[in-house]
Amino acid sequence: MIAHNGVNRDGSGNVPYIVHPHAVVSMLKSWGYTESDDAVTLAVAWGHDVLEDTDMPESEILRVCGEFGPRVLDGIRQLTFRPGVPLGHPDYGRLKAEYIRKVAETAPVEILPVKIADRLCNTLDFRKDGDLEHARAYFGYGQPLFERIGELKYAARIKDDVTAVARDLLSPS
Repeated sequence: MIAHNGVNRDGSGNVPYIVHPHAVVSMLKSWGYTESDDAVTLAVAWGHDVLEDTDMPESEILRVCGEFGPRVLDGIRQLTFRPGVPLGHPDYGRLKAEYIRKVAETAPVEILPVKIADRLCNTLDFRKDGDLEHARAYFGYGQPLFERIGELKYAARIKDDVTAVARDLLSPS
């Protein structure tokens, strides 16, 4: 997405930011989501961090997404975390957990798989980087999301991936 053009991901060295939304979209597609049937879900996946991590205005999201713009923007808004405190602040973890619970409780089935894929992709990135403790904690905060998997299209495939990541996190390093 153009909002992430030329930007590297925090803590990732020289990995372009676009690699992350691409991984989320790829995971959704591996579960069965398609451009023809799930355009809004995939568009939200491409832009899920735009309001959180860039200065792209909402009007640009509406413009870029055309007829789907209002639904895409609404989905991105629902997945945007703005705690009002920096990472490392004593309240950050609590606020993040509250945000995840809220998304789990209120996100429509069109948007929820994006947050699940985002959580899994980030967990796998932390694991790959050798930060097993962070990966386990990050994955654990996702439990309220995972409890709604049964409501989603492709629930069996999603559950298989969640189970595989959980198993990997429990295996010795």
